[in-house]
Amino acid sequence: PLMRRDAHQTAPDGYRVRSVYFDDLDNRFLRANFEGLDDRVKFRLRAYDLSDDRILLETKYKHGGLSKKEQCAVSRAVCDALLSGHAPAPNRSQPPPLRRFCLAAATSTLRPVVVVEYLREAFACPAGNVRVTFDRNIASSPHIGRLFDPACPMTPLLPPHAHILEVKYDEFIPDYLVQTMDLGDLMQAPFSKYVYSRLPL
Repeated sequence: PLMRRDAHQTAPDGYRVRSVYFDDLDNRFLRANFEGLDDRVKFRLRAYDLSDDRILLETKYKHGGLSKKEQCAVSRAVCDALLSGHAPAPNRSQPPPLRRFCLAAATSTLRPVVVVEYLREAFACPAGNVRVTFDRNIASSPHIGRLFDPACPMTPLLPPHAHILEVKYDEFIPDYLVQTMDLGDLMQAPFSKYVYSRLPL
């Protein structure tokens, strides 16, 4: 009752998110998480409800405990090229996230390493641009080429009935939301779906 459902959510129980994460042969991005480096970056392709109508290429940055995400839409043809390890040559006509990805692919051994899937229920509040999400049934798969396949075999990452509550905001969270989310025994903790999907190393 305190927040409205996210505009992208049409089904009452949420929408399915599938992402493919990229790393190099040295697992540089994965190890940056383990080593707690202040400056970190991740590249991923993301699709919703197993559809290729809306495919996003995202670059996620972390600095000083704060996160920033840039994204651009890509076609199914570009998506397939990135998944097969054939990124186009970088050029100035590309959207910035795609150009950065292509530069990274041209200068390192960047490759797709894992598929991560979950069901997300999302709520939004205009004040502070707050977004609260509940992610459940988090699972992963090594079958990169089956990103859009509903029968892609997945391995759960968490015990049954364990879910992730995540809070994102730009400048502030209204007090009434802070008080509502003060749930006593629950503790705030970092959680990287990508890191969990790659364990054990």
